[in-house]
Amino acid sequence: MDLLILFVIALGLAMNCFGLAIANSSISGKVLPGVPLRTSAAFALSHFVFTFAGFYLGRWAHYTVEGIEGWSSFIILVIIGVKMIMEAMRKRPETKVFDINNRRVIFLLSLASGINALLAGLVLGIMSEPILRAAIMVAFTVFFFTFFGMLRGHQMGMPFAKRVTIFGGVFLIIAGFRFLIDFVF
Repeated sequence: MDLLILFVIALGLAMNCFGLAIANSSISGKVLPGVPLRTSAAFALSHFVFTFAGFYLGRWAHYTVEGIEGWSSFIILVIIGVKMIMEAMRKRPETKVFDINNRRVIFLLSLASGINALLAGLVLGIMSEPILRAAIMVAFTVFFFTFFGMLRGHQMGMPFAKRVTIFGGVFLIIAGFRFLIDFVF
């Protein structure tokens, strides 16, 4: 797989975490020392593990979708991307406030955001792509953007969080089209 398209997938997943980090740190106000590092590590670890888990599910399903793996990958990435865009654009009458300083909240948010990595890993497994490099790239990208979002979220605010989540969705849709183009041509 082209390193650029792998980075686009990692960036798309990281933008979701970036948006979560910005939103939660801007809403909660004061982020305690050590929380950005703890949150970033939890998000990166969950994405690393979920990418691997998705990969092995994809390897198992590879023979089921053989011959249409490009279409399958395209559909999965477009679904993730559209879901991220719709969630970011949805008008909510009230914003849920999570205590980002609570370790249980960090753990649950990392699991919830890792579901997208599971699906991205599924795509990598279906396409028979090498997993270690991809999982490491996803984890490092998620770590960096989550850490930065936690540190600067109070300055950026909710509108910026929504925009980066939309960009993340667009990146995943672009990656889906790239898989489809490579498969068809």
